[in-house]
Amino acid sequence: MLLEPRPLDAPAPVATRSSWRALLGCLTLAALSLLLPSTPTYDPWAWIVWGREILQLELVTTDGPSWKPLPALFTVPFALFGDAAPGLWLVVARAGGLLGLVFAFRVARRLGGPVAGGAAVGALVLAPWYFKNAALGNSEGLMAAAVLGAVDRHLGGHRRQAFALALAAALLRPEAWPFFGLYGLWLVWSERAALKLVAAGFASLPVLWLGPELWGSGNLNRASDRAQEPNPNSPAFAENPALEVLRDAGEMISLPVGLGAGLVVVGLVARRPAAAGRARAVGALALMAAAWLAIVAVMTSNGFSGNQRYLVMPVTLAVVVACAGVGWAVHELRGLRSRGVIALVAVAALAFTAPYFSEAGGMLDNLGYQGRLLDDLERSVAEAGGPERLRACGTATTGAFLVPAVAWQLGVHVNRIELVPRRPGVVFRVRTVSGANPVPPLGPLGGQELRTLARNGDWRLLGACG
Repeated sequence: MLLEPRPLDAPAPVATRSSWRALLGCLTLAALSLLLPSTPTYDPWAWIVWGREILQLELVTTDGPSWKPLPALFTVPFALFGDAAPGLWLVVARAGGLLGLVFAFRVARRLGGPVAGGAAVGALVLAPWYFKNAALGNSEGLMAAAVLGAVDRHLGGHRRQAFALALAAALLRPEAWPFFGLYGLWLVWSERAALKLVAAGFASLPVLWLGPELWGSGNLNRASDRAQEPNPNSPAFAENPALEVLRDAGEMISLPVGLGAGLVVVGLVARRPAAAGRARAVGALALMAAAWLAIVAVMTSNGFSGNQRYLVMPVTLAVVVACAGVGWAVHELRGLRSRGVIALVAVAALAFTAPYFSEAGGMLDNLGYQGRLLDDLERSVAEAGGPERLRACGTATTGAFLVPAVAWQLGVHVNRIELVPRRPGVVFRVRTVSGANPVPPLGPLGGQELRTLARNGDWRLLGACG
C-alpha cells in the first residue's frame, strides 16, 4: 500500500519534529549556499535598501520596483545587522524556495503518492524559472512555499494555518488577493470563531500595501503605476499580450509535466481507484492555476508587465497537479505497490529533472558571475576610498539594473542613483552579463578628465569629481 496517495483528510500535526527538521534543514542549506558567490538581484536589493530606510525612519520609494510588504517584515530587522543584511535576505529567500519543494512533495504525495511527490520536486528543483528566482532572492520561492503550504495545511485540516500562509502569499503578489479573499470568506462561513482572525488578515492588506507607499512616495498607487512601466521585452508590448502570456506559460511546461497532465485527464475520465476521492482536490488546484494564469493575462492586456516571474506560481500549481497523474499511473502497476518505493521516487525525480540538465551548467555559471559582481563591487568601493568619499565626488550613475545595489553600497536612497553620467560625479561601470558591453555609456563625459578610482573584475569606477 506504500504507493497509494495519502488520505486527504489525514491530520498533520501543528508542529511535528519532521516539520521543524524540514524548516531547519532548509535554513541550513540556504545559509551554506552563501559559501558560493551570491548576490540578490534588482528587486531584492531595493527591498533591502528600504528595510534600512524604514529603520532610519526615512523611507523613499519613488524609484525602484513595486513595493511588497512581506519582504519588509524581514529586511527591516535585518538592517540591524548592517552589511550582513543582503546575505540574511538571501537565506530567507532561498530557504523559501527549498520549503516550496518540501510542500510540493507533500501536496503531490497527498494527491498521487510518493512517486508523485518525487516527480514534483524533480520538475521544479532545476527549472530555471524556479531555481534562479529563488537563488537571486526574488519572492517566487517564498510564494511557492506560502501557497503550497496553505494547500497542504488545508488538506490536513488546519484551516487557520492555511489562512495565515495565504495571507503571506497575499503580502507578496496582488494576484493572490482573490484566492485569499475567497478562502477567508469560506473560513468564516465554515468556522464563525475565525471571524476575528480573518478580519485582521483582511485589514492588514491595505495597511501594509498602501501605507508604506504613501509614506515613501506620497502616492497610494505608486506600486500599481510602477507595475505598468514594463521592460521593453515585456509581453505587454506583444500584438496580443494575453496570448503571449499563455505562450510563455506553455514554454515553462516540460515534456514530462505535459505527459503527467495527460495522465491526470485519463485517470479522471476513467475513474481509476487512485483518482477516487481526489478529483475534487485536483480539480480545485487545476482551476486555481488556470484562474491565476488568467489574472496575469488580463493584467498584462491592461498594461502590466506580465513577465515570466508572475507565471511561476500558476505553473508550479500545474506541475503539482500533473505529477499526481504520474503517481496514479504507477499505482495501477499493482505488482510494484510494495516494492522499491524509494527507487521509484528517485527515478521519477530524475525523469522530471532531466529536461533541465543541459541548462544547469550555464545557469550556475551565470549565478556565480552575478555573485562575483557583488564581491568586486564591495572591493571597488573600498579601494576608491569608501562610500563617504564617493558621495562627495558628485552624482553616482550606473546601469539600470544595478541602481539599488549601488545605492546600498553608497548608503543613499535609490532615487539618488542616476542612469546618465554627468559632472561632477562617479560612474559605476560594469558588464552585467559576461561578455556584454559595459554600462552605463559614458555619454557626455567622454574620456576626458576621467580618473579611474578603482578597478576590480569587470567593475570600473570612474570619477569626474567636483
